[in-house]
This record gives sequence, structure tokens and C-alpha cells, in this order.
Amino acid sequence: MFTFDFLNARHGDSFLVRWGANERVMLVDGGPSQVYETSLRERLSQLPVDARGVPRIDVVCLSHVDDDHAVGVLKLLRRIQHARDDQEADPFAVRKVWFNSVEELVDHQEEGLSASARELVDRASAESGAVRASYNQGRAIRDAAAALGLDGNPLFDGPLLTGGAATLDQLHVTVVAPDGTALEELADRWLTARRLQDPGVITSSYTDGSIPNLSSIVLLLKHRGSTALLTGDARGDRILAGLRDTGLLDGARPLHVDLLKLPHHGSDRNVESDFFDQVHADHYVISADGVKHHHPSEDTLRMLVESRDRDDEYTIHLTNRIDFAEDTLAELHHHRRFTVGVRPPADLAEVIEVGERP
Repeated sequence: MFTFDFLNARHGDSFLVRWGANERVMLVDGGPSQVYETSLRERLSQLPVDARGVPRIDVVCLSHVDDDHAVGVLKLLRRIQHARDDQEADPFAVRKVWFNSVEELVDHQEEGLSASARELVDRASAESGAVRASYNQGRAIRDAAAALGLDGNPLFDGPLLTGGAATLDQLHVTVVAPDGTALEELADRWLTARRLQDPGVITSSYTDGSIPNLSSIVLLLKHRGSTALLTGDARGDRILAGLRDTGLLDGARPLHVDLLKLPHHGSDRNVESDFFDQVHADHYVISADGVKHHHPSEDTLRMLVESRDRDDEYTIHLTNRIDFAEDTLAELHHHRRFTVGVRPPADLAEVIEVGERP
């Protein structure tokens, strides 16, 4: 089976991908503050163990450095390091970490750019809490992975960029984003800041979400014929461009996947109607709580539903009860055949199985 456990990550993302007879596991993102303590740690403790009796995580993938995705990952890596510092057994056995630091991406576009703009970034960090939190988290995660011997993006040997591919225990992974255009936009922000000697350019890039969203990793996973598109907080136009560049979207017909994790918690700032016209799914998943950012947007839900024929059967999953989202979906349901799944409050996760049982 191909199974997804979407945790109660509040307004963020955190979920497990499980596959194969020996239940291999990928953790994607760790959610914002408190998610590690309230749901992620407990769910990880239930995973199959390795030969030492330690719960095994085959790969941790951080889609991008943003508070609502990164905090739980940093806590996980630090918990392992603290155990080693205290000469205790690892609480979890993490085998690989996949993560693109912003410095790595801008240097891939223009060698040495991150070092030349370092003073400006440090000034922006001193002046802006948003920059300080995100940029320092990126550094901390990079350093924590390196301290555990997990840096370098094993199997990719460098940044995860459009067209990159790897196979992990019968799970085929294709990197859809970030692509060259996103990297150009990202590097241009840093180049402009350097040219103007203005840390405010860096600050605005973090506060408006440009840097995290442009650097967001998007993956197309395939296992035994079943597929999932995991989008982080990437923009819809960059996702579509990456799907075209990798040959996954040919323009003749929509790409159909078993599961689509909606970009940016269902925000209408990241997608337009053509995104849903060109990517169809049997299961659409929205990780949000409806509180901090009013996600998902009602307009996003309308675009999604109106992209499908009235007789299409599919499920829209919510990781939390969100009254305005459920009310909107109830209005849209008239003469349509989709269903709505909502994580029961007592459950750690909304569990979705795709594909045929072996």
C-alpha cells in the first residue's frame, strides 16, 4: 500500500508517507511550534523499529524553511543530537535528510552570492523578526543535519531541483520544483539587495513569503503505479512549469494523480483556476486549521470543485474541522459527487490509503 498520515499540524504541514512491505517512511515537514510535542513525536514513536529497536525514518524532507513547516523538523534533529550528547540511544533513526538552504540555492544560480550578501542578511535579521526566525532556522537545520552526518541531500548529492530523480526502496521521486525561473527570481532579490546595499529588499522577500515559497521543494512520488504530488508552499505557476519541464504534463490532458497536497494550505494567493484544470486527483488534501490565516480560501475551494466534472468522484480532505470551509463545500456539493473527509479530533492524523492492496 501507499499510505499518507496527515497530522494535526495546526496552520502548517507535517505528514508521513509510508510504502512497501517493510513499511518505509518519509516524514515531510514538521509543522509549527507545539506540533512536535502534541502529535508528531507520538506518531513517530509508533513507527516500525530498526535492528536496535529504534523507530525508523528513512528520509526527512523539509519542503522549505518557514516556521509552519520547519519547527518540528528542527526539534526532531535536535532531540537526536541531545541524546547523543548525553550518550543515550537515538530516540529515532533518521537515515537521510533532504533540504534546500536558501544559500545553497542562490549560490547554485550565482556562485558566491550568499557570502557576498551575508552582511545584508545579518542586518535584515537584526531588524526583522520574520527574517531572523526563518533565516536562523535554515542555518540551524543545516547545522543539525551536518552534525548528525545527514547533510548533502543523499541520493541527490546537491540541491533538489526540477528534473532531479531518485529511487528509495521502490519509491520513485521526481523533483518538480524549484525550477530555473524560481531560482532566478530568488537570486535577483539578493542581487538587488547587494547592488542597493539595502537590507530592506531581503526583509520584504521574507515578509511577503517570496523567499520561502520560491525555494519550496515539490515532489512527485510514485509507488507501484500510484502517484502523489506534494507541493509545499510553491506557487501554482512554478509547479505547472516544473511538471511540463519534467514531461509529467504534456498539455494534451490534465495530469491525474492519486493524491494532491494543495499548495500553501489552500491559499488563493498561490494558485489560479488553471492549476486545478491541469492537475486532477482522487484525493485533495488541505493541511490547515482555518484560524491563523483563514486557510483554505473559499475561492480556492470553488476553483478546485469547478475544475471537475459534476459526475467525477473524488475526496477533499481537511486536517481540521473548519466551519467556513465545510460550509463552502456543502454549497458546492449540489448535484456533484465528491466527498469530504475531516480528521476526527481524537485522531493524530487523517490517514489516506491509495492504490491496491498487495
